Amino acid sequence: MNANPPPQFGRVALRGGLVTAGSQGFKMVIQFISVIILARLLVPEDFGLVASVGPIVAFVGLLQNLGLQQALVQRKDISDRQLNQVFWVSALVGLGSSVVVAALAPAIAAFYGDQRMLGITLASALPLLLGSIAAVPLALMNRHLQFGQLALNDVVTAAAGLLAAAIAAWAGMGYWSLVLGPAVAAVVALAAAWLVVRWTPSRPDLKVDGDILSFGANLTGFNLVNFFSRNLDNILIGKYSGAIELGYYDRAYKLLLFPLQNITQPLTRVMVPLLSRIHDDKARFRDLYVRTNWMLAAVTMPGIAALTLTSDQVVALLFGPRWTAVAPIFAWLGIASLTQSVSSTTGWIFICQGKTKTMFQWGIYSSLTTVAAFIVGLHWGAVGVAAAYAISGYVLRVPVLAVLVHRVGPVTAGDFLIMQGLFIVSSLLAWLAYLGLPASLAGQSDLLAVALALCLNYGFALVLMLIFPQSRRMLSATLPNIARNIR
Repeated sequence: MNANPPPQFGRVALRGGLVTAGSQGFKMVIQFISVIILARLLVPEDFGLVASVGPIVAFVGLLQNLGLQQALVQRKDISDRQLNQVFWVSALVGLGSSVVVAALAPAIAAFYGDQRMLGITLASALPLLLGSIAAVPLALMNRHLQFGQLALNDVVTAAAGLLAAAIAAWAGMGYWSLVLGPAVAAVVALAAAWLVVRWTPSRPDLKVDGDILSFGANLTGFNLVNFFSRNLDNILIGKYSGAIELGYYDRAYKLLLFPLQNITQPLTRVMVPLLSRIHDDKARFRDLYVRTNWMLAAVTMPGIAALTLTSDQVVALLFGPRWTAVAPIFAWLGIASLTQSVSSTTGWIFICQGKTKTMFQWGIYSSLTTVAAFIVGLHWGAVGVAAAYAISGYVLRVPVLAVLVHRVGPVTAGDFLIMQGLFIVSSLLAWLAYLGLPASLAGQSDLLAVALALCLNYGFALVLMLIFPQSRRMLSATLPNIARNIR
């Protein structure tokens, strides 16, 4: 199977991005509804119990396909034999991952000193196997640029998971509803993928080509160290601060960072196959990457800044008065996530150019600095962990990542830092303007306060984009194309 750039490549990229953005809009609405409904039907301890097990299960789950799914998308040519090899290896690894999680259940329950963890862990093992079996059909849909079908599958899967969890919570199943939702979503995702793709595996073959295996192994290594560092906060808070405080932290994290991931992860699905097809054309590669990230930053960073600025009001509106302890955690995570919409896309540069070894090395450094920050901040509880994570990101990780991106190319450190710096400056200006508002205006209602913060942040961001030449050129080139494709 050959993967040459399609005709009208730019239009394919733009339409793929618009379709993905639309579907993710629906998915984010579903996610927010899920967070709000379940917060009102369940208690903080329910979320804390499942959140304590979740990182361990998901960490093992990173071995589901050994990075081979992304290798299928990135390669220029792929044969039926190679597809069959990847399918059977992924299925075997998925089965092994499920067995490992089930075997760890007693140890996890003993670690937390709570036998409820035993059943939660056992029930969480099944989606790992189902995800592995779906790996190849999902990769083929991505490789063939079936962005519309992928987007539809995502929305249906998210809705099914929410419906199952909400019904279970309403029926009084407590923390079990948070386990049932992902299980139902995994079943729906598997069925939808295989219904769309016509490919079927042949007899088992476990001999994967060396270059595919090397690509996947380095990518898996990055995912493992990165995920470990990103989720160690849950383990540490759950162990040393308790399930209730972890429940507060979990709600803040999901409210802010999960919607952000729901933008960048599906966008990765669009950009990786497209950038992989033009990675030899460095000028074209850089142009597409930079333009995409300017738009991504323009959409996400002012919104995150506004929600961070009004964290007390946002938490009160969405969760109610019993969740006020979430607000300071939410604010620090908001500061941390300001740059993450752009920083997280640097993986496209490494993956699409086959530089997964460099990506793995960066992951080791990033994970070590993140873990150190968590340990330092743990003394002050969940708020301290969030604050240490935010501060260490700006001081230790963003500058190093900029240098590494510049060395790999063709995107420069200037490209990477300028687009983030502009919106950080606009956020600071909006913050100063918000503080200058009369108390009688901003204090009228929580909803009005959030609306004012949003208007100020997006307003200052637009003004700076029009002033700065690089962002102004990007707007003049991109907005007309978006308008034509919407029509």
